[in-house]
Amino acid sequence: MRIAVAGKGGAGKTTVAATMARVFAERGYRVNALDDDPNPNLAAALGLAPEQISALRRVPREAIFDELVDEEGRASLRLRRPFDEIVSEYGVVGPAGMRVLSMTGLLGAGKG
Repeated sequence: MRIAVAGKGGAGKTTVAATMARVFAERGYRVNALDDDPNPNLAAALGLAPEQISALRRVPREAIFDELVDEEGRASLRLRRPFDEIVSEYGVVGPAGMRVLSMTGLLGAGKG
């Protein structure tokens, strides 16, 4: 199952996402928590220690996805390498074994 939380700023998305992730992880589900907010606070909301939060590295899109376009022009994305490798390189393992990744970060002025 995949769950995405979206909405307007200040609506409580991070709090809801962190609570859901913790509940599912504590119930024995495998949880991958991906923070894609321009102001990434999910790791702190999940209860990661400061040294774990500082160990998170932004996952560059080009490092994980290949874009495939079929003969009819439909595009799709495919993981370039196993997800476990991506977590090992860029992420951390948090409470109850949940794996945490940050998909955003400062890219430099004018780079989006």
